[in-house]
Amino acid sequence: MATYNFPDITPTTQTFELVTNTSQFQSPITGAVQTLSRKGSHWKTRMTFRNLSGSDRAELQAFIAKMDGQAHRMRLEDYGRVRNGAATSPQSVLVDGAGQTGSSIDLDGASANVTNFFKAGDYMSFNNELHMVTADASSDGTGSLTVSIAPPIRKPTDNNDAVQIFSPFGVFMMINNPRWNTESSYISSITIEAIEDVLA
Repeated sequence: MATYNFPDITPTTQTFELVTNTSQFQSPITGAVQTLSRKGSHWKTRMTFRNLSGSDRAELQAFIAKMDGQAHRMRLEDYGRVRNGAATSPQSVLVDGAGQTGSSIDLDGASANVTNFFKAGDYMSFNNELHMVTADASSDGTGSLTVSIAPPIRKPTDNNDAVQIFSPFGVFMMINNPRWNTESSYISSITIEAIEDVLA
């Protein structure tokens, strides 16, 4: 299995959703409802590319063939993301500590004393996982900060793992067999559906 970068072709439309791994239990006696959250929440996307022609059409068709269904993986992003945090230049932000799990991550290497280095709604990726920031976070005088994220970290972190904050991506696998509809003048439309690989 190999992991490939997705071609530099922006979809015409994209849906992006967080699929949570929660269960609900209801008491047959009282009707009370309890919920349980477990590891394994992941992102799902559906991308539609309309009116592709020329090299873009050929490149995307070749990429689909190379993926060989679910045999390989691809790095994908939310094309609708807008970064609102205060950090505006490339940063060597790193995971601060091995073995981290849960819904927050300790980081270091950020610019010092930056208010709202991350804003809620920003994305980051590390550990081959894509996460959304769920609360504003500011860096301290040493460039360290703790960031609340979703979904929870799926596998324990490695110390000093690089954190992508300007080009965050997840590792996805296709869940459909993409096909292209071709009209006259060799114009095609293609839809790709994919889910994040929780074992990547």
